[in-house]
Amino acid sequence: MRVFLDTNVILEYFTVREEYVTVQRLFDRFHQEGDVLFMSVGSFYTMVFLIDKMLRKETNLRGESRVKALRDIMERILRTVSVAEHDSDSLLHGLLDRRFKDIEDGCQFELAKKVCCEMLVTFNVGDYPIGADDEVKVISPKDFLT
Repeated sequence: MRVFLDTNVILEYFTVREEYVTVQRLFDRFHQEGDVLFMSVGSFYTMVFLIDKMLRKETNLRGESRVKALRDIMERILRTVSVAEHDSDSLLHGLLDRRFKDIEDGCQFELAKKVCCEMLVTFNVGDYPIGADDEVKVISPKDFLT
């Protein structure tokens, strides 16, 4: 199966947040099933910023030690999840999809369609006003596991 992961799911795991165990089970299942996981290049940039911010606030790492830790985390992410890229048409479709109040969510959904994912996994299912006829099913990590 081809699965698109929203930024929040990846961050939850790699920053060991509240739902870490749920996402760990999710990644274990993806690995066992041989699923192909995708994220957007925009998610990568966002995670670099947020994880670096977290490292600055929550660790004593400074300078090159912090940068090394950030590189190690981002490398683990890239070895776990493939990066999908938009083109002008897919960005335009995501931008103009009036179902979405958050343009970034519209672009994430459009990219999931572009790379032929069957599912988009997110903690913010309500941000994706998708109909039953859409080719990408939007689901939470917990619902995916059950």
